[in-house]
Amino acid sequence: MKKNVLFGLAVLACSVAAQAQNTCYTDAEASAPDFWTTHFYFATCTDYVGTNSKLFEDGSTGYVDFNGGSSVDFTNIYVPSDAEYTVMLRYGIGWADESGATLTLNVNGDFVDQLVLFPGEGEKPWAMEFDVELYGDYNNTIQLVEVKDWPIILGIQLTPKVGSEIKKIDTPSYQLVSSNGKLTVSNLENNSRIRIYSIDGKLIQSVVAANSFQTSLVPGVYVVKVNGEARKAIVK
Repeated sequence: MKKNVLFGLAVLACSVAAQAQNTCYTDAEASAPDFWTTHFYFATCTDYVGTNSKLFEDGSTGYVDFNGGSSVDFTNIYVPSDAEYTVMLRYGIGWADESGATLTLNVNGDFVDQLVLFPGEGEKPWAMEFDVELYGDYNNTIQLVEVKDWPIILGIQLTPKVGSEIKKIDTPSYQLVSSNGKLTVSNLENNSRIRIYSIDGKLIQSVVAANSFQTSLVPGVYVVKVNGEARKAIVK
């Protein structure tokens, strides 16, 4: 994860500046592989209410703020390929002390970083960039969780990083075997963190195991991550 970069309002697109025109898209539209790299996605289009977040002030600005520890969850993030992407976060600050407002960044259920937000130049929305690894043909999730003070989120847009394809591992560090509704993960190192996700990105199991691990699953396609290394598994 590269160091977060803050920069001013001058780079904001005109469509973002028109905050009152918050366009929400259907799930089918947002699931197109190039949608998130060609559209700005407003936080008001997420299920922020379900996480106990709320609209900022009267809601006309389009910002979503947080009730202690709540989150804004950007889901259905489908991208063209396994690669590193730059996330452009547009935000404001309702209130923060001199150390800034703090958010936790989780990607696909895993902690990635803590973001510290400060007022930028000019009027909000301000902007921050950070990099994330996302997977093609997979329902990726980017979650922002309030930790400290009062950040308010307008939305995000993605930009693919040129030459940043996630390298495929010729010899996987672990083995997957599926048989009779059971998935076995073997050839593990001691204290390996195993996370199993449904193909739509929902975390199903999270365990720590040594040597091998077996679990029963409903037939379907899953994503298995062992110590951050992701692979797909088909359970029959």
